[in-house]
Amino acid sequence: MENFLGLIITPHPPIILPAIGRGKEREAQRTIGGIQRIAKLVKEKEPEVIICITPHGNVFQDGVCILDESVVAGDLRDFGHPKLRLKKDIDIEFNDKLIDEFAEHEIPSVFLNENLAKEYNARLALDHGCIVPLYYIDKLYKAYKIVHITIGHISLHELYLIGKMLRRIIDGGSTKAMLLASADLSHCLKAEGPYPFNPSGEIFDRKLVAAIEGGNFNEIINMPPELYEAAGECGLKPIVMGLGAFDGYKAKTTIYSYEGPFGVGYMNAYIEGLMEVTDSNLDLYLKNRYEGYEGRKRKESIYVSLARAAVEECIKHGQRLDWETFKGLILRGDIVEELENTKGGVFVSIHKDNKLRGCIGTMAPTKENLAEEIIHNAIVSATEDERFYPIRKSELADLVLKVDVLQNIVAVEGPEELDIKKYGVIVKRGNKKGLLLPNIEGIDSVEKQIRIAKEKAGIKPDTAVKLYRFAVTRYH
Repeated sequence: MENFLGLIITPHPPIILPAIGRGKEREAQRTIGGIQRIAKLVKEKEPEVIICITPHGNVFQDGVCILDESVVAGDLRDFGHPKLRLKKDIDIEFNDKLIDEFAEHEIPSVFLNENLAKEYNARLALDHGCIVPLYYIDKLYKAYKIVHITIGHISLHELYLIGKMLRRIIDGGSTKAMLLASADLSHCLKAEGPYPFNPSGEIFDRKLVAAIEGGNFNEIINMPPELYEAAGECGLKPIVMGLGAFDGYKAKTTIYSYEGPFGVGYMNAYIEGLMEVTDSNLDLYLKNRYEGYEGRKRKESIYVSLARAAVEECIKHGQRLDWETFKGLILRGDIVEELENTKGGVFVSIHKDNKLRGCIGTMAPTKENLAEEIIHNAIVSATEDERFYPIRKSELADLVLKVDVLQNIVAVEGPEELDIKKYGVIVKRGNKKGLLLPNIEGIDSVEKQIRIAKEKAGIKPDTAVKLYRFAVTRYH
């Protein structure tokens, strides 16, 4: 780990820059002092590349974004200061190694160059999560290139794995490198802060700072979503990616500062890798993940097992599941008979980390029997839902599937005949038709159920529609 110079964690509030703060930055003097100590440390370590991990910039739904031009600039125009500008050379050679690593491990990513930026309508620019800490570092030391990584809406463990890849590239090269996790903590610490006050904010900050200080990184990568989501933070994911660089090694940590002015938690810290090996948090996670996957499969109904088998056969082997082969594994003849001799509309829902990952179905039967309907819709949900990237092999063990078989579609006179728990709804206006399944988390009223069904159909909220309801048999 001679080339790996450690991880620095810094906040990124533009208000701590004198030109923006105009005196108000003095309310965050401990934070400024901490980041100045970070800058001195960087000067002492003399990294040739700083890998900046930021929660801002181009945040994609399903993957990370890496800026991939030789020179990239950015400014703080969004904060009223377009002349506060930074330009940095990108380590393209490091990017090329990342491309190979990501391809091998199926990490969804966008390496953003000028052409792709136009295609995605994205900004090929440094964001304030990168500019603010580098502003202070550049006062003392500028002899470095950067790698600019924006976290995406992917799981903490996938981000942790990326951090491990970053270290592997560093260790396998000849360039001295340091990671920078740009991370503001809770935005809910005060009623006058940017977000409404939430007691979870202080709890989150206290737990995270204590875990960093004590080197208890496993507590951070397994932090429950209900805590960090309520805290309104934007730093957990960059920190988790940075911590992945220490997986399997012991580390020495130093907290330079923590405070919560302006209702936002700011921490400055340095984590130095040691050569002494320890248990891998990633290996433990993968072990628990596999056991959870096997446990889910044992508890699934035949309908869900059929859908899962169809998804896995498609993703792993690029083939359609053969029903004749699969049915030989089913011990109950009555279920085989039902699947072969019944027709019906079917929706297959795929979830990952308690979030939707794909859902497509049919309102009425389109195949010769229920078995083929499930197989077809499972494959389509996994590969053709336009809201998501197709399911990757690396995700299969994390998936939770549901199968809904539609029953008794009937017209109703109005919303009073609907029940969000008992019935799904179909809205129809001309050739436009939208459907929403019953008993969906977050749907707490008939009005909301109808509104979202209209949105799915491309029907305006105030447009009159024909309403239909249906029951489902749901298999978990």
